[in-house]
Amino acid sequence: MKTEQKPRLWYIDNLRIFLISLVVLHHLAITYGAPGDWYYNETRLDFPAIVPMTLFVATNQSFFMGMFFFISALFILPSLNKKGNKRYIKDRLIRLGVPLVVFFFVLSPLTIFIRNRFIRGEDVSLADYWLHAYGTGFGPLWFVEALFVFTAFYLLFRKISSVKMTTKFPGTPAILLVAFLTGLLQFIIRIWLPVGWSLPFTGFQIPFFVQYITLFVLGIIAYQNNWLESVSLKSGKRWFIFAQILILIVFPPIIYFGGVEKGVDAFTGGFTWQSFSYAVWEQLVGFSLILGLLGLAKKYFNRQGKVAKQLSGSAYGVFVFHTPVIVSVSAIFLSWETFPILKFVMLAPLALVLVFCVAFLFRKLPLVKKIL
Repeated sequence: MKTEQKPRLWYIDNLRIFLISLVVLHHLAITYGAPGDWYYNETRLDFPAIVPMTLFVATNQSFFMGMFFFISALFILPSLNKKGNKRYIKDRLIRLGVPLVVFFFVLSPLTIFIRNRFIRGEDVSLADYWLHAYGTGFGPLWFVEALFVFTAFYLLFRKISSVKMTTKFPGTPAILLVAFLTGLLQFIIRIWLPVGWSLPFTGFQIPFFVQYITLFVLGIIAYQNNWLESVSLKSGKRWFIFAQILILIVFPPIIYFGGVEKGVDAFTGGFTWQSFSYAVWEQLVGFSLILGLLGLAKKYFNRQGKVAKQLSGSAYGVFVFHTPVIVSVSAIFLSWETFPILKFVMLAPLALVLVFCVAFLFRKLPLVKKIL
């Protein structure tokens, strides 16, 4: 008797395309004036010009990496059930471990070389960077590193405990409470470890990790209790509208009036009302957007054509390869002098096309396709 095959969740694949595109645009925005750390920052905008760019990256940060952890956790148990522990662990070591090593020793030095040679004009050699391990690091692949760690802890927990969290889909008050408590814990952490602080060597930005851990755990619970079936179009619309109110109406006056004296620094940490408001706002928006996007995507984007299938298949490759591509785009257009926000808007489509093309071409290589 054959086990009934569950239909593929195309809307989850489409959400991956959307999320990875936001990752690319997020880093490009930081290049051209938004607050944040990146390999190359061409300019830093001041108030009030920085407000729209801050709004964009703050909204992204509120949900996109947390949603990646949630989606990744959703598929751990079905994959384990299908492959068994040994094969699953072997596959995880290859799929997560190989890109980490390649990025650390090859792509990160390549990115630093491109920046130093073609942007800063330094007389440097790529061979030296690779041979002497200059510029090594995990960069944005901290996510892959963290996912590896989270998964390892879950497998260990599963080995020593057979506890299954059985609970129905939470109601609105429970969701808002979890979001608020997550924000409160992140505010407390940021009193001592402000946004931008990362754990040495790992690149883990601990000020955001309460959300990541929470959503990873919720992803596992969601699969065990079939929560996705409870996310309807009606609830998705309500959560999405609530998120837009928080983003477009609540956030601009907070960031403007809270930052006129100290800029964005007051929001990044310390015992300030700005840091508290940002931490709570961040989680309310993040949880709302995740639920809203799940509800809307399940209804309107639960199908794929040939192009979308290629894009979703290339999404992981985009995550791995986008760093040197974005810095290369910045180097090519270094001499183009225009308003930073306009430069970001004009280069965004080009950057997206290039990173997906690079990922697509690499996936044509037999060994790479097995990993990515």
